[in-house]
Amino acid sequence: MNGTLNKGMTVGSIVAADFSKAKVFERLGIDYCCHGSDTLATACSKQNLNPDEVLAKLENSNDSAVVANFSCWPLELLLDYVLKWHHRNFHLHHEDLLRLVIKVEGVHGGRHPELHAVKTAVEESFAELDNHFSKEEHVLFPYLYEMYQAHDEGRQPEPFHCGSIYPPIRQMMLEHDAAGEMWQHIENLTQHFTTPADGCASYKLMNEQLRRFYSDLKEHVAIENNLLFPGFLKMEQQQ
Repeated sequence: MNGTLNKGMTVGSIVAADFSKAKVFERLGIDYCCHGSDTLATACSKQNLNPDEVLAKLENSNDSAVVANFSCWPLELLLDYVLKWHHRNFHLHHEDLLRLVIKVEGVHGGRHPELHAVKTAVEESFAELDNHFSKEEHVLFPYLYEMYQAHDEGRQPEPFHCGSIYPPIRQMMLEHDAAGEMWQHIENLTQHFTTPADGCASYKLMNEQLRRFYSDLKEHVAIENNLLFPGFLKMEQQQ
């Protein structure tokens, strides 16, 4: 991507083309997830950053970590990854994380009253995400698999029950926005998931797991908003 970046590109498209750029945006506080439609110039303006300096950081970034090149993956594989990694991890671990948040709030809430708001926000978000994932798993994604198979076989897919896939995709993206705003709120409440000096090991573990969950959520949303959904909408138009 070096040499092709410009301030008119959206931050979502920059990350979609190279997910290693997400770490640059993370360090700078730029939201490439729910505000992925912002141009780089707009995103920099929101954070009072010099866009030319941010461009230089992006072009010179050389993250040694192995990052999947999601932009080259077929849509079917992206569906598999979202379901078998992101959705599965949520279903397996979110109840344990919520129990940990409740435990820490019970022990430390007297000295750190913000933990009451953290617990409420996490509870609300997990309930909303559980409903969100259910709609994807039982309604939208099965049809997207059918679309992909039909496209692969050179035939028309079965008609979708509401005509176009655009309305449910639009709804999923609105729910992504709500989830992103909620987790930004949680991040602010926890001072960027920082454990206070009097925090115990469980407090530290809670913040580490909340940070990891938010990071995974941002990858999840970025894949769907910037690669998966646009790809299937384009496929629908072609069909």
